Amino acid sequence: MRILDDGQVGGCKEGDVRSEKFSLLTRALEELQEGQLSSARRSLGALTRLLDVEGVAEDMQYFLFATALARRVGIGDVRQMNLYLRRFELPQIALFNLLGERLPLVSLARDIANDWLCELLAGHEEATLFDVGLGTGRQEVALLRKLKATGAAPRRLTLVGLDPDGDSLAQAETVLTATARELGFELRFRSIPKVVEALGEGEWNALRDCPGPRVVHAAFALHHIAADADRQELFHRLRALEPAGVVLCEPNSDHFTDSLSQRFHNVWRHLFFVFSLVDELGLPRQERNGIKLFFGRELEDILGVVEDAQRYERHERTETWLGRLRGAGFFPEGRARGLEGTARHPALAIREAPGVVGLGYQEETIVSLLRAVPGTAA
Repeated sequence: MRILDDGQVGGCKEGDVRSEKFSLLTRALEELQEGQLSSARRSLGALTRLLDVEGVAEDMQYFLFATALARRVGIGDVRQMNLYLRRFELPQIALFNLLGERLPLVSLARDIANDWLCELLAGHEEATLFDVGLGTGRQEVALLRKLKATGAAPRRLTLVGLDPDGDSLAQAETVLTATARELGFELRFRSIPKVVEALGEGEWNALRDCPGPRVVHAAFALHHIAADADRQELFHRLRALEPAGVVLCEPNSDHFTDSLSQRFHNVWRHLFFVFSLVDELGLPRQERNGIKLFFGRELEDILGVVEDAQRYERHERTETWLGRLRGAGFFPEGRARGLEGTARHPALAIREAPGVVGLGYQEETIVSLLRAVPGTAA
């Protein structure tokens, strides 16, 4: 993969070369699938020489896809390309802040989910929130404040935080406990440093013994379930908790498939709409490229990991998640409150059905929120 000595990618600013870029990218994909690694290397090299990542907004997507495919060609190419990308990179914490504060897909999804969680938790003496993929608890801090603002927060809230990163859970416990103390209600925090598919019978039984109503929340977490785990079985496990409701948030694209070609075309379409939205936000170039780099790291997992069983980003379409919910005895219900008055970027498209809110750009739904309750559909 050739990067020019001055650190610039060779660019072609005259004329429309979009079809040529995509042809080179898909040719490299085909050559990789046929085991023609030298030919794939040449195609990716020819592609990068057409790119002007700093001057042409769409070229970052081509560059990130080339970087992901280069992982399948050889590590030397990846190192060389990542040296170039580093000039656009922001610290990881800054990227998380950018996503949460500047990308309306994330901020509005968080607000809708927290509204739904408040409806399910408020007005009870005590309740339990089982949060799958809690992380450092930033969304849940906002949830506690929203519960307090409703005037109907539970007097005692048990929050069971599940996350494989024990350090994140410790940070979440500290900030959530302090926030609850500030707001004047009792929070009992339970930490489970595991992935959800690793929970044992004793842990599921303990969750069933938590005070009700029990509410389940998972934001951008369930698509990380390992390849050899039964996702449908997980939903049956959740149903056995007899929760008052389940609130999920997931990207809407199929990156679960074993077919590299299908994943490529699905994630190309998905990120095309994500990046097009980002380009309309009026952000400074460094922030805009920083957000794209965040998704580029996911892209390297989706396309660049050779052993399929080792992939981590296994997104699925909204219809698949809805099917799993229904198959376990849940049905979608409820509407998002106050969407008409929500301050949001005009480029953000919102589509709503009972228990489902889709957030996207133009005709594409990029992220979906699902709210479901136990029972049977009428």
